[in-house]
Amino acid sequence: MVRECYGVGGIWYDEGTELQSEVLCVKLKKWSWIGLLMLCVTLLVGCVDHTSRGYLEELAGKELSRVYPTKNIEDLFEQFPKGFTVSRMRVVGDSNVFVYLEAREKGKPFVGTIKQLNSKTKEEEKSLTLQYVDGKFVFENEEEAKKLWPQGKFVFQELQLNKDILAKAKLVNKNYTKKEESSTGDNTFYLKYSIQLPVVSRILGIDESQPVELFIFGRDESDGFVYEIGTEQDNQTTLWEMIREIRK
Repeated sequence: MVRECYGVGGIWYDEGTELQSEVLCVKLKKWSWIGLLMLCVTLLVGCVDHTSRGYLEELAGKELSRVYPTKNIEDLFEQFPKGFTVSRMRVVGDSNVFVYLEAREKGKPFVGTIKQLNSKTKEEEKSLTLQYVDGKFVFENEEEAKKLWPQGKFVFQELQLNKDILAKAKLVNKNYTKKEESSTGDNTFYLKYSIQLPVVSRILGIDESQPVELFIFGRDESDGFVYEIGTEQDNQTTLWEMIREIRK
């Protein structure tokens, strides 16, 4: 007695191989479905629009929510085990005040500086050292430090940012630059919003009900966390903060 398996080219089999042929047919059909599924997934991934607002806010919101807010700076080691750096700039009159902090090892003092530079000549006008120990800042000259940095906190220690907050804000502009055209060698993106952020308004010394122009600069498909946020007024940066993960 012989039977035919049309799933494998109409080849005839004898009775001893009938069971094997049926198993082979089932396997071929199974792998055909798996192959089709993998093809569909590949096509869907390839069709993702990395320049869309939805994609960029999903990416930026997820990453920024890891950090914003983090009251105790040392807690950032939960996100960045090898360490991190924080840079901040605030325009004060004709000067730019920079605060820099570097954290290399949990449990040890983080060291940094506060510098005031002339915004036109870029000449250094003042410079102080600082440390972050046991959850608080210790300054070389506390009185002078309070004049240069009255808040005594980074923006990320108080400001909350996530996908939902960004999605509800008024988007002013967005841009996506491929790594071939980017100065950083990464796929980079830029988002700009008009949004009410009382925490930022207090730093800028403006009415808390007044919207600020918030910008976010990030990297897509990059190794490590590198994000910048800031505010602009008349196309001039008035406040800027960058957090960078140490990878080595």
